[in-house]
Amino acid sequence: MPKESKRNETKDLAEELDMFDTMLTSLVEILEEKGILTQKEWEIRIKRKNLRAQGLTSYRDIEASE
Repeated sequence: MPKESKRNETKDLAEELDMFDTMLTSLVEILEEKGILTQKEWEIRIKRKNLRAQGLTSYRDIEASE
């Protein structure tokens, strides 16, 4: 795969991640404004989910190994 194509894929992925970050941040801000969720609650939930996922085999790992 040529370097330019790889660079374009990386840029496209970075732009998509930026968009997801913006979307998620906007959603959490709306939930905070409505009094449904606090930033602290959000952070605690993320930490809990990450701790539960540690040690588990991810779908991406399974797909990559085949």
